[in-house]
Amino acid sequence: MHDILEKEAQRGLATAWKDWISVIKPRIMTSNLFCAFAGYCLASRWEFDLSVLAFMLVGTALILAAASMANNILDRFRDVHMERTRNRPLPGGRLNPRIVAAAATAAGLIGFVTLYVFVNPLSVALGFVGIFVYVVIYTAWLKPTSTWSTSIGGISGAMPPMIGYCGFSNELNLGAWLLFLVLFLWQPPHFWALGILKKDEYRAAGYPLLPVVKGARRTKWQMLPYVAALFPVTYLLYAHDCVGVAYLLTSTALLGIWFLQCLSGLFTKDDRGWAKASFKFSLYYLTFSFLIIIVESAWR
Repeated sequence: MHDILEKEAQRGLATAWKDWISVIKPRIMTSNLFCAFAGYCLASRWEFDLSVLAFMLVGTALILAAASMANNILDRFRDVHMERTRNRPLPGGRLNPRIVAAAATAAGLIGFVTLYVFVNPLSVALGFVGIFVYVVIYTAWLKPTSTWSTSIGGISGAMPPMIGYCGFSNELNLGAWLLFLVLFLWQPPHFWALGILKKDEYRAAGYPLLPVVKGARRTKWQMLPYVAALFPVTYLLYAHDCVGVAYLLTSTALLGIWFLQCLSGLFTKDDRGWAKASFKFSLYYLTFSFLIIIVESAWR
């Protein structure tokens, strides 16, 4: 009997840990920290101050965790209507919203203090912009009310690489703003592909996402200018000596494939298959582009 109770206790503890890990959205956090690291590499050209780099990543991770927990709290009532989110810890009732809110507040405060003390005040300002836009403007205001949520919410997603860049440079120069534009322009077509794929779920949850309100075809048309705008941004990064020819050629080639893939969506009869492929390729583009930034910065 004692062994059975011990196993049940261990299983309960393991489930609790998984629930807490899930509310900080580890995949999204990993992607954002990867971009923050790339931003630091771009600014520093691998002239690392390892302690500053470490504190920048820790502070950013804590702010991201706080933002994700707040997002989970605010979304919990609508999450129950979506198949992919109804089993999350908060809509599933496995975590107490007040406790999660306290944890989010603590994580955010510690993150801001870490950036202020060990990195620089500019990184704190960027972190504040990111969490404010994500939690207040995107999650609480625009996501349940407007099709503009994805575009405006892109501001928050573009903050991590800027925090990384400015964590070294301590100034908002052209390189920082171009890096911002890469993430800001990438996010809407990336997320709208997911929106088309999960359109029925977003409709059931009451989210006025662009594919829900305007339809898949209008969404596909709106994806094209965002992807197209990434071409001049990529060139400007090269022209102003932020990146080298390896980034220019690889990123441009990937953008060309992505743009043609988006264009093909106007002619496909399989919206779900196309949306899934487009969503995946947008991740490939971002990953490989930022990986080249990291590698190329070491020898430029």
